[in-house]
Amino acid sequence: MHQPIRKNLEKYLNGSVSEIPAEFHRHLGECQGCASELGRLETLSQVLRSLGDAKDAEPRAGFYARVMERIEAQQPFSIWSVFLDRKFGFRLAIASGMLAALLGGYLITSEPAGPETGITPTVTTAAASDTGAQQQRDAVLVDLASYRQ
Repeated sequence: MHQPIRKNLEKYLNGSVSEIPAEFHRHLGECQGCASELGRLETLSQVLRSLGDAKDAEPRAGFYARVMERIEAQQPFSIWSVFLDRKFGFRLAIASGMLAALLGGYLITSEPAGPETGITPTVTTAAASDTGAQQQRDAVLVDLASYRQ
């Protein structure tokens, strides 16, 4: 569509013929493509006007409820939705508490009652006057490496 038609197309389709310049009509007489396109647009405009105002169209009773039901029915199932169930959450909390109590009871009963008498740490003291610093380090290192609890 050419420039003179584009500029004045809305005025023409609204019926404001008095505001349209002569150049518009002259171009329509010369250009067959613009004339056929304008004819199709005019037909489409009339069809849209015949449909009426969108304000007049009211949905039937229960329309929104039916739409919401369909939307909810089409939603895919998520495993996370299980955790939102109140009964399941309550059961999960009870089971977690019981597991914590069982593990606590096991740890309390499996701990030794007191210090074991068979294992005593060996402490080695090296005499500073007889041995050198290197021998002292080696003796401490051997004691640490051989220590068992």
